[in-house]
Amino acid sequence: MRRTILTLLLLSILLVAPAFGKHKNRPHLPVGTLNGEQIRLLFADKTVESITAVKHRVSLTYYAPNGDVRQLRKGIKRFGHWRVTKNGRMCLQMEGLREKCRIIVKENGTYKKYIVKKNGRHQHTVTYRSFKPGNPLGL
Repeated sequence: MRRTILTLLLLSILLVAPAFGKHKNRPHLPVGTLNGEQIRLLFADKTVESITAVKHRVSLTYYAPNGDVRQLRKGIKRFGHWRVTKNGRMCLQMEGLREKCRIIVKENGTYKKYIVKKNGRHQHTVTYRSFKPGNPLGL
């Protein structure tokens, strides 16, 4: 009887332990973090005005439904690709640069982009000022 209880206890630990391990390194996401579908609805076929958090650079970016990106910053046009991951990250790869994936968070009615840090202190990189349907600027 005692051996049976110990065996069941050991099996329970072995079955449950992996579930805890999966979440051990998952960083806490802020309240208001958008999921993949919300990100797609917000950005697809929109021209977005944004400003970077550190250098205060203003950009106008068109996010095409097919994943193409066209951006105007300081009078210079840049091109790239965007996509949304299964775990709700918006990924951008501008020409000649590596892909960067970030979370989008709605804070007090304003959308912001953050780098996800493992220590839970996420880094604000971009604030989105406006979302206009289509590509009215012909970017």
